[in-house]
Amino acid sequence: MPAKRPSYPYVEPTAAGQTRADIERLAERVAQEWDYHGAQTLDEVCTAAGVDIEYSHRPNEIMLEMPLDARPIVWLPRPSRPRDDRVIVATALGHWALHAEVTRDAHPGCGVQALYQPQAQAARDEADIFALAFLMPVDLFIDLWDLGRSQATSDHFDVPTKVAYLRAKNLNLGDTI
Repeated sequence: MPAKRPSYPYVEPTAAGQTRADIERLAERVAQEWDYHGAQTLDEVCTAAGVDIEYSHRPNEIMLEMPLDARPIVWLPRPSRPRDDRVIVATALGHWALHAEVTRDAHPGCGVQALYQPQAQAARDEADIFALAFLMPVDLFIDLWDLGRSQATSDHFDVPTKVAYLRAKNLNLGDTI
């Protein structure tokens, strides 16, 4: 579990107010910047992004911690499943890419903690959109979806099947839950 840092307060991320299309473009751009090609582990991507990964036993509430004076940390629950971890890490990276600057500008002198269950959902929704686009680029996703629906996309992108269905729904591909 993250250590308490009583020297300064923490706030939840501030929503960036970007459109779905803007978030999709951002996910594509940072995937290139962080040298993410789809199938490799996200440990390498986190290193490129300047984000650490740590593990915490339940109940853990914090997904991403952004202290004022240290590297951001993605907190993964233990025990967990690797495919779920990929989605958590991608969502946390979405918070990092979308919300770090806007939140720090709005709340100088505060650390940022993106929670698994936030009080306000807007920033989490943006981070979720980022995660889907980051993990499953649209063109390749559509090709795989056409070939084998959820199983082909789930296997290729190494994500849970329910996440593949969410991406299909997000892209209005039909035949989704």
